[in-house]
Amino acid sequence: MFGVLAIDKPAGMTSRGVVNRVERMVKPHRVGHTGTLDPMATGVLLMAVGSATRLVEFSHLQSKSYEAEFLLGHSSDTLDTEGMVSAISGSRVLREQLFSELPHWLGHIDQTPPRFSAVHVGGKRAYELARRGNEFEVSPRTVEIQALELVEFTGTHFTLRIDCGTGTYIRSLGSDIAKRLGSDAVMSRLVRTRVGEINLASCVTLDVLQASTCVEQYLLAPNLLVASLPKVELDFQQAIQIRHGIPLALNIDCGGPLAAVDVHEELVAIIERRDGVYRSLRVFQKANATNQPSSNNSPHSPES
Repeated sequence: MFGVLAIDKPAGMTSRGVVNRVERMVKPHRVGHTGTLDPMATGVLLMAVGSATRLVEFSHLQSKSYEAEFLLGHSSDTLDTEGMVSAISGSRVLREQLFSELPHWLGHIDQTPPRFSAVHVGGKRAYELARRGNEFEVSPRTVEIQALELVEFTGTHFTLRIDCGTGTYIRSLGSDIAKRLGSDAVMSRLVRTRVGEINLASCVTLDVLQASTCVEQYLLAPNLLVASLPKVELDFQQAIQIRHGIPLALNIDCGGPLAAVDVHEELVAIIERRDGVYRSLRVFQKANATNQPSSNNSPHSPES
């Protein structure tokens, strides 16, 4: 197997738990996910299967879309309703205030990940330190918010649609926005609606996958994991060369890795320019044809 399974993750299951379920269905093939979703979250979770696991490190550049609901006027140690939630007295935010605040969060912003998160602090996961009651600081980092839309506001809850770059914590975003308005907010629902070119319409549930007699019918092209990389098409002879470890002299220079495909759009290799020629970082032998995702893209095309 060589491809991507787009799973509609159910609530209450860890991303690792989804990997374990899929591994049992496709063994002895390897499986890896391309971006963690919190247990309470649902939506698009991509499983790289077989040789596609070698593409995971190149997949993280893809943008993502979310729909998130927040409980306004409350705080939580985990920044969501899974933690210790408490009300903030005297806190009131108006719809007009929130609507006017959102444009200030577009572009590149500094964000501090939650203490209960998978980021590394001194070689340990932050959530492990937090659960032990250890004192530690999580360093802020720069993330990109590409689009931000207020979908609903009730006075006690608000819902946002978000397009963002890799590493963005949606829990932190909702809390930070509310704090700027003199309040706080905890995330009560999160749906990842898109990763790169793959949206919910392209996903399959674990139950449907488990009931299938042929998991391979749900495989999407491995190219979709590296859709954010510049692409170059190789002719027949060039594809043979790079698969045999022979460098290519291509008249292009993009300053980073390229996804090299053959004339049939099958992924041949990830290549990079070194010493004036293109050498392979990853090479893939000719694969069987795989399905393509639905063209019913999320209306907002472009939680770590």
